[in-house]
Amino acid sequence: MKGLGIGSFTFDWSTIAAFSYSPLISPFFVTVNVAIGYALIMYVVTPVTYWGMNLYNAKTFPLFTTELFNSKGGEYNISAIVNDKFELDVLQYAQQGRINLSTFFAVSYGIGFATILATLAHVFLFHG
Repeated sequence: MKGLGIGSFTFDWSTIAAFSYSPLISPFFVTVNVAIGYALIMYVVTPVTYWGMNLYNAKTFPLFTTELFNSKGGEYNISAIVNDKFELDVLQYAQQGRINLSTFFAVSYGIGFATILATLAHVFLFHG
């Protein structure tokens, strides 16, 4: 799969409810806010970091995937860096190198962490 899939637009209920839970129970402004945020991340931030900036050698890896990669773009061998007790083997990790994510997966993680921090900041500022 290559590209952003802009032509795969649908009004299928499972697709609509996938990113905003259920638009029937949320106020309209919330649904619009989520849709705008999704569009910005999907069609602005991800392409800029992938094609524009080539952030962390992003072009070495596929654009959309949840797989983990080594520095050369091959599949990361996770079982090689954990022992039989599922603990990290630091020497094997150093030999195999760091884990690399696809651009969309990394951006999704970043947005998830930013959401948690924004929620905590909101609660602290508005509810004391």
